[in-house]
Amino acid sequence: MNLRIKLNKLAIAEILLIFIICVVVYLANGETISSGDTVPNTLLAFNFLENHTFHLDTFRASYIVDRSGFYAFAEGNNGHLSSTYPIGSAIVTFPFYFIFYLYLKFIYSYLSVPLDITSASFEVYRVFFEKLAATITTAISIIIFYLSSRLKFNRNISLISTFILAFATNTWVTSSQGLWQHGISNIVLISAMFCLLKANRTSKSSQKIWLILAGVFCGLLPGIRPTSTLFTIAAIVYSVFTYRFQSTFLLFGLVSALPSLVWNIYYFGNLTGGYSKMFPESPYLFTWDNFKTVFLGTLISPARGLFIFSPIVLFSLPGAYKVLKFRIGKDEKFIGCLTIASIIFIMSYFFYKIWWAGHCYGPRFMTDIMPVACYLINYFSEFRIGNLGVFQKNFNINFIFFIVIAYSTCTQFFGAFGTNPGILWNPNPLNIDSPQYQHRLWDIRDNPIQRNFNALIHRTIFILNTDNSVYILGLNGIIQEIMDEKNQSLNSLISVELGSEKFIKASLQNTGISRWFGYESALQKGEVRVRGRFFDTNNQLVKEVRLYVSGTPKQRETTNAIGSISFPEEPGTYKLIFDLIAEGVGEFPRKNDLEQSHEFTVIVKDNRIFTQDIQFLEPLKSAKVSEKIEIPVIVKNTSNFIWKNAGSNPINLSYHWLDANGKVIVFDGERTPLPGSLPVQGLIKLNATIKFPKQSGNYTLVLSMVKEGVAWFNDKGAKPLEIPVEIVSR
Repeated sequence: MNLRIKLNKLAIAEILLIFIICVVVYLANGETISSGDTVPNTLLAFNFLENHTFHLDTFRASYIVDRSGFYAFAEGNNGHLSSTYPIGSAIVTFPFYFIFYLYLKFIYSYLSVPLDITSASFEVYRVFFEKLAATITTAISIIIFYLSSRLKFNRNISLISTFILAFATNTWVTSSQGLWQHGISNIVLISAMFCLLKANRTSKSSQKIWLILAGVFCGLLPGIRPTSTLFTIAAIVYSVFTYRFQSTFLLFGLVSALPSLVWNIYYFGNLTGGYSKMFPESPYLFTWDNFKTVFLGTLISPARGLFIFSPIVLFSLPGAYKVLKFRIGKDEKFIGCLTIASIIFIMSYFFYKIWWAGHCYGPRFMTDIMPVACYLINYFSEFRIGNLGVFQKNFNINFIFFIVIAYSTCTQFFGAFGTNPGILWNPNPLNIDSPQYQHRLWDIRDNPIQRNFNALIHRTIFILNTDNSVYILGLNGIIQEIMDEKNQSLNSLISVELGSEKFIKASLQNTGISRWFGYESALQKGEVRVRGRFFDTNNQLVKEVRLYVSGTPKQRETTNAIGSISFPEEPGTYKLIFDLIAEGVGEFPRKNDLEQSHEFTVIVKDNRIFTQDIQFLEPLKSAKVSEKIEIPVIVKNTSNFIWKNAGSNPINLSYHWLDANGKVIVFDGERTPLPGSLPVQGLIKLNATIKFPKQSGNYTLVLSMVKEGVAWFNDKGAKPLEIPVEIVSR
């Protein structure tokens, strides 16, 4: 008995140590690596607890919606704002957010300040708790994975695979750093794995409990990330063929899928939820050319290749071979089913259009299969390392194995600790989301690993002080020529369509004594760049853009700067001036403007198409004279330009009143502002402020968008919303 107690204490201490190590390492960089994708799931719990509603309408006018460009928020078919992404992550992390909420309420009550989760000041808490929730859930998933491995393998084998999952795959840089769906999918998948592996080792009475729990976790998977449904199917197939009638208990547990299904149907009228808004067309392209590109890109591209960032995954292949070929017992049959699901999962992404997964570090999409891949590595380790004689015989293979673990860990370390420059690799100097610039995904000389490594080196070892006076005084240079994408010199007069972007290249010479540091250095502060400034006819600064300098040229050496610049968002004539700066440090010294700057005249043509789609959500047949009310409407931007809610010419919703003869009696109605910028094809619910005429009678309400100081949309040919209304006396 005493021995058993000691063993239990040792196991608990071991688990706590793994958890503490994971938490400390994941938090050590002090930053959050995520994106707008994670925003809704970091707010849903706070919103429910504070505002007692699942609707996200309160965020319409918040800074967060405007910053995210609305893509992470979707307008539901029922007129309420909702999450574009599945809500499973919010469901799983709700217990943590409940604790976070209680903490915030205590702090705000102590300070006698009201808690406003829509304010910009709340962002620091949102980001902090996102990182904390991601770190804790990922650390717990690592523990459960270790326990799952220990059910089958010895301590050493299990520790190796656990280390690989925790620190040698995108689990570190993706799952633990932000509330991406991948990390939550992993903890649920690993929990389901543990339950089914446990069910293989218990009596029939205990099996029921483990199967029900496995079903609960499997039911959550589709609501976290739809592609994870493959693992749910694999678990169902395995349990049906293994447990026969007993598998009904797993099926009972699938009731956990209902909240996500109900959410999707309630808000969007379908099973895919907000994805139907984000992807009106299929996100897959089933062509041979797309397959070749994505196959190679997903596996070996310098920017996203799975075998480039985590080549340790290759050692899961012999484990998969062993499992699929021999199928020795229940465990192997189950892991075999998950392996087949993982293969199908990977194959599905070989046809995905946005295979590079946007702005992230490494093969983010492949994070979902890491628990299965790492469990398969157990089988390789058991044969090659677990047996001492085999270990000595295959010393070279094992040496390579540990070297590959070290390399894979280093790539994740660079990603975690060089994070900001690493994420900035994606848009700088050219945005990889643009098809014409996706060649950067194959750039061997400048890739995310190298950029992050440079950032880490410059932060910790070779710290470059680029803001000291000696360095700044030594900066000097000449812009020799400004060219287009064909290396042709730009004309002094540039004519572009509204909303255009243009690739521009500059040839430069360093004429100072200080070395320049280009974008590859990942310094950010102190990087030499070409600044472009747009001035309007009143000589007011309208916009700044950048060209990114390459290399580290010394005095009298030449280099290039490239960039894709966007032009002003209003038509007109502008002056564009290029000059040299050290970013975040200051401008280059100059004798005169003509010597070190280039000036162009830019004409931005007005090619805007003013179209709109406005729909009433509630019928309006009659009202009282002079009454002012708010009426819910859905407004969709069907124009070819972004609707801005700020600036000198904001876009608002307004109306005209026509009498029974069609005569305009009120031209400028009350304005209802947009809460933020509305992108093309974006839609939003507004509470339109309407003031009714002073006399009774039959009228027509004509609703239209108006670009203040420019034009009413209906005067530009856009179809307004016309509604006959009877105005009655009070």
